Amino acid sequence: MYYRSHHRPFHNAILHQAYEKNNNIAIPVNIYETEKAFEIELMVPGRNKTNFTIQTENGLLTVEYTKPTEQKDANNKIIQQQFTPQTFKKVFSLPENIQTDNIEAAYIDGVLKISLPLKAVKTPVAKNIAVA
Repeated sequence: MYYRSHHRPFHNAILHQAYEKNNNIAIPVNIYETEKAFEIELMVPGRNKTNFTIQTENGLLTVEYTKPTEQKDANNKIIQQQFTPQTFKKVFSLPENIQTDNIEAAYIDGVLKISLPLKAVKTPVAKNIAVA
């Protein structure tokens, strides 16, 4: 049995975003809860997976993308530029029931997927106490 959201108060529910720094761009995020994990999806197309940094520390999950430095070509002049992958940082508060040693991430088709497995919950065992 795994720790589910109905075992805790709503205001204490799953992950919540604690901090965001993304240079005036919106990074859409979906968070799902399954029986065995929380799943986070960030819509971040056009990026290189090697420039993502994902870490946990002190009950926080930090997802950061650092834009690589661009090499300027003196022969090319930008006429119009409407998009470029920007640096961003998102920080999520983690509930205590996450197996931080088993977090996995994948970047597929412009979506960064992070799987946060839940710790198994020990089912309390009923115990009869004899009266002396």
